[in-house]
Order: sequence, then C-alpha cells, then structure tokens
Amino acid sequence: MCGILLLTLCSCSGIFTLITIEVFMKKTQKCVTSTLFQEYPQFFNPLDRGQVKYEMLRAHSHEGHFITKVCKEFGYSRESFYQALEAFRKQGIAGLIDKPKGKRKPDKLTPEIIGFVIYQRAQFGLSGAAIAQEIFSKFNLKLHRRTVERILGYYGILDR
Repeated sequence: MCGILLLTLCSCSGIFTLITIEVFMKKTQKCVTSTLFQEYPQFFNPLDRGQVKYEMLRAHSHEGHFITKVCKEFGYSRESFYQALEAFRKQGIAGLIDKPKGKRKPDKLTPEIIGFVIYQRAQFGLSGAAIAQEIFSKFNLKLHRRTVERILGYYGILDR
C-alpha cells in the first residue's frame, strides 16, 4: 500500500513518546512503483501527476514496455493511459496537467443581468432580495439575494 508515514512526538506528563501514524493517500493519488521514482526521489515526485503521466507515456513509447505493465507501475488504469496519450498528442505536456474541476464562471450571470443589478441598485437603491425579485419577474431567472450582493460588492456598490 502507498502511504505517507507521519512521525510526531507527544509529550504526555513530561515524557516524550514517539507516535507513528500512517496516512494513506487518497484514491486519486496513485501508487507509483516505477524504479525511476524509487531510485531518484530528489528528481521524480510521485505526487506530481503530470510528471507521472509523462513518464508513463515515455516508458511505453521509448522503452517499449507493455501498456498493462506501465499502467501497473505508474498506478493508472489503461483507460487513463489512453486519455493521457490523447491529451499529450493534442496539447503536449500541458495536456497532462490536471485541470481544475468545477465551473469556470457562473452560468446565470450574463452582462445583461449584471447591468440590470447595478442599474436597480443605483437608480432605486433596492436591496439584494428586492433586486433578486425584480430579476425573477423580468427575466424569469431565480437568483439568491447573496448572489446579487456579491455582484454589487464586486463592483463596489454594496453598502455595508
């Protein structure tokens, strides 16, 4: 099993005792058993997933190792191997770096909605909840009052 060994000193009643706790890596952090990562830990970092993927692809293409063997050594499935290979072919090294998960920007907030929020606050001095109700009645779009307040705060219009 792959893991990180964490050693701590505990002082209970003035007596120092050594407590060892083994913390196992998350499932997403793969177990790398390749000899490169074992023999040269100062250069090869098994927690650098981009580097692990690159070395996995290199081991197959340049050293001629079988894909199943390479996948086992580097802790990836064959499907992940082929995904990494395709990403590398399309984008080069940058394709091997993990992308942030989740949304990049809010789906509902168009420039029209943001302009409407700012206009309602500047022209009528409405609260976040009142502006959210106005947005719902005009655009049939439900926003939380806190979302409206974040827009106003971002543009420096929120009074606190």
